Amino acid sequence: MKTITIHQSDTNAIEIHDDNDDPMDQYCEQISQLMKMGNIAIMKTSTSSVVLRPSKIVGIKVTETNDLPPKQDSQVTEKPEIVEDIITDVDN
Repeated sequence: MKTITIHQSDTNAIEIHDDNDDPMDQYCEQISQLMKMGNIAIMKTSTSSVVLRPSKIVGIKVTETNDLPPKQDSQVTEKPEIVEDIITDVDN
């Protein structure tokens, strides 16, 4: 499992994961081609796709881990029912 962290000049870092088994040097060479692309580039991995502007990328960090990325919960939860007590008139 590889973790790719893309640092851009005007936003927070983007972190994506890839199950690619290529050697690290070969994988980094492929990723570096992203920096040579034109105005807009699409980076596709085994887990996601991201649309990037290569001119805004200041660095890409690739790390290899044996861990799986944290599973994101995609379930939609219902909004809890809120019980309100409204006072409309006060007896004196």
